Amino acid sequence: MGYVDSWTQRYRGVDLGPHGLLLGRLLVRRRAVHLGVGLVAVILALRITQFLLGSTALIWPMALTALVALAAGIALVVQRVGDARVAATQREHVDRFEPVDFNAVVGRRTRVLLAVSYTGAALLGFAALLTRGDIQLAVVFLVGVALLAAVTYASLHGALTRAPIAVDLGSLQADDLLRVHDARHAAVAYPVLLALVTMSTSSSIWLLTVYTAVSAVISVFAMAHEPLTPKVPVAR
Repeated sequence: MGYVDSWTQRYRGVDLGPHGLLLGRLLVRRRAVHLGVGLVAVILALRITQFLLGSTALIWPMALTALVALAAGIALVVQRVGDARVAATQREHVDRFEPVDFNAVVGRRTRVLLAVSYTGAALLGFAALLTRGDIQLAVVFLVGVALLAAVTYASLHGALTRAPIAVDLGSLQADDLLRVHDARHAAVAYPVLLALVTMSTSSSIWLLTVYTAVSAVISVFAMAHEPLTPKVPVAR
């Protein structure tokens, strides 16, 4: 209950609808985060193992790339399946009267973070191709970035277009808050993680360092200061 209580305390005085409905939807997202964090831990453990073994076989970056894409995609799948189950238990439904505002859901800082992380990753990959340091590794990395971009697009598209799960105006407002939450989660800098576990070669280390540092600063700024408030218009 503490998980949902943190939300109700944060938005004290804001009607978020039935407690049980909000709790169910928040637990879905907590489950997705836990699974994603678990996969990230596995990725880092495998990268350390590769380093200790001193292996340069292509299978390592291919496996790590697949796991990073899976870590990004698992949140999307778990969230959609979980939300569908929550929606199936609701006998009443309230629809939106106005379309979802893109700028309200995907805030300015979130858009900057997306642009920096994906543009920087693309530049890092193409720089490796041009310098002919390790063409195969660069190709695997760019394929991974493309996979992550596809997952991010699907996540953002879902946050903007999915049908609301609401039984009253309060839960409709909570649904709007969760759209902002989902869009922010979609902007997590998975391309940086991918770069760290696949592109840490001597020829690209300085580019990787700059890219990681800039992305980390923007990530902290965006996640800490992006307003998570019910700015999306709801029916009154």
